[in-house]
Amino acid sequence: MKIKYLRRLDKYLGFLLVAFLSTVKYFFRKKRCYDTPEINKILIIKFWGFGSIILAYDFFQAIRRKYPGAYICVLTLKQNSQAFELAGLIDEIIGIDIDNLFSFSHDIIKIILSLRKKAFDVSFDFEFTSRFSAIVSCLINARKSIGFQYDGVWRGRCFSETMHFQEDIRLRISYLKMLYFVEAETDEALAPLPLCIGNEQKAGVDNLLKALSLLTLKPLIGININAGELCLLRRWPKEYFVDLAQELIKLYSAQIIFIGSQDDFGYVDSAINLLPQEQQGNVYNFAGKVSLTQLAYLMAKFKLFISNDSGPLHLAAYLKIPTVSYFGPETPLIYGPQGEEDIVFYKNLNCSPCIRVKNYKHASCNNNQDCLTQVKPGEVLNEIKRKRIFQ
Repeated sequence: MKIKYLRRLDKYLGFLLVAFLSTVKYFFRKKRCYDTPEINKILIIKFWGFGSIILAYDFFQAIRRKYPGAYICVLTLKQNSQAFELAGLIDEIIGIDIDNLFSFSHDIIKIILSLRKKAFDVSFDFEFTSRFSAIVSCLINARKSIGFQYDGVWRGRCFSETMHFQEDIRLRISYLKMLYFVEAETDEALAPLPLCIGNEQKAGVDNLLKALSLLTLKPLIGININAGELCLLRRWPKEYFVDLAQELIKLYSAQIIFIGSQDDFGYVDSAINLLPQEQQGNVYNFAGKVSLTQLAYLMAKFKLFISNDSGPLHLAAYLKIPTVSYFGPETPLIYGPQGEEDIVFYKNLNCSPCIRVKNYKHASCNNNQDCLTQVKPGEVLNEIKRKRIFQ
């Protein structure tokens, strides 16, 4: 199903269903004990954005540390299952296929009934605008249900406990604050998880690099010119990426790998074709050639990763790979990498950010993407030199 149709369903049909469920809960409410002395079954609901899932890894660590023997189940979209698998802390991952409306409707009813029977002690809804996830949380009926509330998006009485979503703090911190409701520590200085990458996955990447003669002493740079289909406005101009790649090849004899999904292959190829012929031997199109798990292994070999605001950026930042990233439509206050070697560009124009929680992360630009086009390749190159990443 197209994202725009899902958004409309969530906004309008979701509002009616939330209103109905909230009314039912109001009239049939009863006193219940929400302070659970022992938590044995935990449900996490997170559908959209694999980058947001990466930002929740510290939460997974903390909840597992607090309840080491608990059964932790995740309900997500099938396309994001690998992001949870990488963490290695989840007992069961249930992926929903949204490509077909009929099968989706059938599957979600079966899943809700199945999860309801499990009698979860606590559920966490990691979405902050989705009414669909709030409805699912309500119907599963965990003993304690925790979710975000935001002034611009009404989600009714679907949760037993709510936390106000703040747009001026890191999403990672917002997730950690949810631990308060289960009396777990909100340690903000957790070390990164050792990600679960199988030997077969590693061998696939090594063989690919070997076949392309990329296992050399030349610096390997990853570039992501794409952005998730939720909003293509987040893309820094393709031509700027090409200009920057040219200079990095000239200065450092860099080998550059452009990443992306299978659907991004054509867009990536069109960028590579803009490079001078003599430089195209230094550039490779890996769009659709590696899985998310393999991408995590591949990234560990990058000297630098350059990306739009997207899921791969958050994965690279989590792996402590030096990054260059571009923000404008969205704010780096919530999503921007914070490492000492991370470079974040944000012009903070009057119209930025235009992609907000209150508008369902949907915006159209009337200013020719000035927030991104004002970040010039020369400015980026100078900052990379200043950081001495290649010294």
